[in-house]
Amino acid sequence: MSWTKADKILVFVVFAVLFSALNVASYFIIKSILNVSIYEEKYDQENKRFMKKLGSKVHPFYGLADGNVVGFKSDISVERSFVSVSPQPNNASKSIKVLVLGGSVAHHLSAPRLNIPPYQLATKLNEYYNTDMFVVYNAAFGGGKQPQQFFKLMYLDFLGFKPDVIINYDGFNEIALPFGENLEEELNAIYPRKFNKLVSSSSYDGACFDVNNYLLSKNTYLPILELAKWVYVRHCHNVSTGMNNSLSGWSPDFQEEKQKYMQRTINVWEKSSNKIYDFAADSKIPYFHFVQPNQYLEGSKPLSIIEKAEFTSYQLYGEPIARFYAKLDVTKLKASAKFDHRYLFKAENRTVYSDNCCHFNQLGMDLISSAIIKDASDVLDKVFLTKSNEQ
Repeated sequence: MSWTKADKILVFVVFAVLFSALNVASYFIIKSILNVSIYEEKYDQENKRFMKKLGSKVHPFYGLADGNVVGFKSDISVERSFVSVSPQPNNASKSIKVLVLGGSVAHHLSAPRLNIPPYQLATKLNEYYNTDMFVVYNAAFGGGKQPQQFFKLMYLDFLGFKPDVIINYDGFNEIALPFGENLEEELNAIYPRKFNKLVSSSSYDGACFDVNNYLLSKNTYLPILELAKWVYVRHCHNVSTGMNNSLSGWSPDFQEEKQKYMQRTINVWEKSSNKIYDFAADSKIPYFHFVQPNQYLEGSKPLSIIEKAEFTSYQLYGEPIARFYAKLDVTKLKASAKFDHRYLFKAENRTVYSDNCCHFNQLGMDLISSAIIKDASDVLDKVFLTKSNEQ
């Protein structure tokens, strides 16, 4: 068969039209998934957010092991117990050890993220008291929820770690994760988030991460190639998080659990929090409990244009927060130093959130850190004075 010039032109035109149509379709598919165009600067930020690394592992005693820093060694065990430990003072014997517990927002009090400086809480504490004595040991971890904070505190105490101050910044995960993650998997409210999948993902060796991260580091600006890239990225995500291997049978009596799921969720938060207080009181350690803000709680903040447009679309967490977050009753907490930050931004018109889950930009974390110090200052004054006067 001989091809005429007209045949070749026709084939080229058909191919070009098909290729263009596929690119247009790919462009809109990506935009519908990520809510951002591949030609926007924010797209490159999204790529970095999905880069893979070996993450949380199942810990035999408190559910998740997500520490990056050893920070504390004992004659029992050496483990990566903290995500961050701020610099020690010149006189280490006068250090004021502040232990932070909670989920990812508590984690971000120490971790650099979206221009949030490292050791933010420690820096602000030391600036406020004009000292270098405050050292923040951040034992929070993303996706953590009660009773993991309580169990981690008990484990650290067992290892021999003795803080001078304990700060627990929680609340959001305690409602969002049982309803947004565990309920669908028929897991008890008390369990760590999607614990069945966490067990599976903990055994993954990260084999797809190198290709995954290479693809995410490049933007070809060609929609069809970008869509093919995201097919692989999604596959890597599913493998590395155990999404393709849902172990069953964790809650054989789940129907009974489900009948009182909301109350059990609240009970877990209350009892865990009060157990931390009991431990702190018995150990004579000042304890502060803060309940974090979230954009899905109605009336908690006048949302900015950006927040309305970009940060209110994740109903997996948003729906349970809208329904149940107000049901956490701070008056049920035994702690004397308890502070409800759910309405911290009630009069704040500026943008403080950074995504459609629960996280904050630099301004938001700055305001949270300042509010923690302000609320805790009466007790911290005494801790600082006592430590300063020690010989």
